[in-house]
Formats: sequence, C-alpha cells, structure tokens
Amino acid sequence: MPHNLLIADYGLGLPGSVHDAYAFQLTRTAKDHEELLGDEHWIWADSAYPSEIWCVVPFKKPKGGHLTQDQKTFNYHLSSVCVRVEHAFAALKGHFRSLRELRHPIQNEWDLQYLICWVNSCLILHNMVIRFEEQKGEHSVAWAISENPDRGGEEEEREEDGPLGDQTDYGSSGQRFRQLMMKRLFDSPHSTAVSRQG
Repeated sequence: MPHNLLIADYGLGLPGSVHDAYAFQLTRTAKDHEELLGDEHWIWADSAYPSEIWCVVPFKKPKGGHLTQDQKTFNYHLSSVCVRVEHAFAALKGHFRSLRELRHPIQNEWDLQYLICWVNSCLILHNMVIRFEEQKGEHSVAWAISENPDRGGEEEEREEDGPLGDQTDYGSSGQRFRQLMMKRLFDSPHSTAVSRQG
C-alpha cells in the first residue's frame, strides 16, 4: 500500500482463521515480489510476515530476554509506517459501510464467490475514489487517520535478564537487510531517531 491509502495487493477467499503469514503467501506480492518491487523497493510489514530483503519486519524479543534500545526504536518507527494499513482499512470501510460487517452466510461455493466479488468491487471502487480525490485536491487520508490514529508504536517492554536483542547480524539475508535499514534510520538526516548504542 503506497502513501495515499491505495490498496495495491490483496488476497480474498480465505477464512478469517487463516494466519496472516499463510494468507500473504497467496498474494501476488509474495509470489512475484521481484517483478513488482524490483531491486530498489521493499515492503514494511508486521512480525507475522517473513524477514526477507524485500519484506522488512520488526525485531522479535528473544525468548527470556529483551530488545536493545535501538531495536525498540526501529520497531517504533516501523509500527508508525505499518499503521497506515489500518488507515487504509478505515478509509475502505468508510467508503463502503457494508464491509464493516458482511451479514451474508456462506453455505456453498456460490455464496463465497458472491462475497469475493462484493469485496473485490469495493476494493476497486476504493482505489478509484482515492484517485478521483487526488485529482480534485481532496484526500481520504486525513479522516481515515482520525478514525484510527497511531497508537504510538509498540508498548514499552519491561527490562529482563536474559539475551539482549536479536543477535542475528549474520543470519538470513532478510535479517541482514533489516540491520542495514536500522542503520539507515539512525544515519538519515531526515530521521528523528537517535541511536543509543556506541
């Protein structure tokens, strides 16, 4: 989802009990990320998603330990980006109140396909509304943000004994890319983030 609350990719037809990570695997972004994103772009995601060089996720607290202050700061800034997804949902449901609670029972394949078409139509129209508003100099962004304001990032964690931070500097390519993104956050002249290490 770009800055303007357009919905760029989605998956429909899975029951609500399916884990986000599994549902994500069925999207075009997960399957064709090289084609869609190229070498210079990536997505920000929450901890349910895989850590890849094209998918940056928060640091996870080690079992029995805690995150470093820099990792907490990175997670805070990442959560303020990811909250935009909630803003997009608020805008979508604001445009189409029927999506707040679909009261159509799913008893067979036809019912499922009907609901998929309904939601798909709302997603397409949502994107059209965003585009039309941009052309007129109006934006859904402001009222969508007021519907679901940033809660200020993740809750502060208690300090505990145990391993300090995510010690995966030499882990997967996704974990190394996340380390690079954290460094860029602290090194950027446009960032308000301040490193507390070294």
